[in-house]
Amino acid sequence: MGKFFNVDLNPDVVAEDISVLIATNKAHTDVAANDIIFNWQAIDVPKGSCMLRSISAIINGEDGAYGSGSLTDYELIFARSVNGVAPPSIGLTNSTGQLCFALRHHYIGSIMLDSVAAKTHVTNLGFHVGLVSGVNPSQDFNSGLPLVIDLEPESGTNVGYDKLYVCGFQLAARHYCTAVTVDGAITSDTATTITVADMDATKIFSKGDTVYLHDVDTALGTVKSVSATSIELNAAIAGGTDLADDDELVNANPIKIKLGFEQ
Repeated sequence: MGKFFNVDLNPDVVAEDISVLIATNKAHTDVAANDIIFNWQAIDVPKGSCMLRSISAIINGEDGAYGSGSLTDYELIFARSVNGVAPPSIGLTNSTGQLCFALRHHYIGSIMLDSVAAKTHVTNLGFHVGLVSGVNPSQDFNSGLPLVIDLEPESGTNVGYDKLYVCGFQLAARHYCTAVTVDGAITSDTATTITVADMDATKIFSKGDTVYLHDVDTALGTVKSVSATSIELNAAIAGGTDLADDDELVNANPIKIKLGFEQ
């Protein structure tokens, strides 16, 4: 029997351009069907060939509400570096992507996450749980699992690891706005806590998530802790950014993916 291990992937869907998800007037912006939801994200896996056995994900609902409007399928594409060069960019979130003929040298495979065939029927948490692909052979979709992964040796950030690249496409339109708003203006350049209203922040944010303001391209910071009405950051709000009452906060990491490998 092989050795099994999990690797977490928490992709950044903002990539320093908040307008891909929300307008400056706080109008919700759908990521369109078949558009990119996140460009290449690099993760380290233990060196040597391995097999991707399972994928599961937790995905925030629209405005923190679980429902069919938030439900969509995703396609993940896996790639490797070649001679130390990462795969070419496929484009920004909420774009159709660009033709990358050079990708054929980097391409490993692709897998679809089927939101209907594999969803767990949970209706009161505000996010989609157990979006799993390829664990039930009776499903009538071709998930693409298992997938053999063979990466460029010693390409990882740390010794003993190789680097795997993952990008994602969204197969139906939906938005990633939060309805979590600032409760009271903040102008202090030392503030680390944001009081919030209108939506239970625990349905949207968790420790380690990156927080953006709806009309500022610079992240406010990383979540240290969260309650229903408060978000504490690891450090003072970045860039001296002023927060106005009723500004909407956006989570750059609304999709959390767990990849299960065998080696």
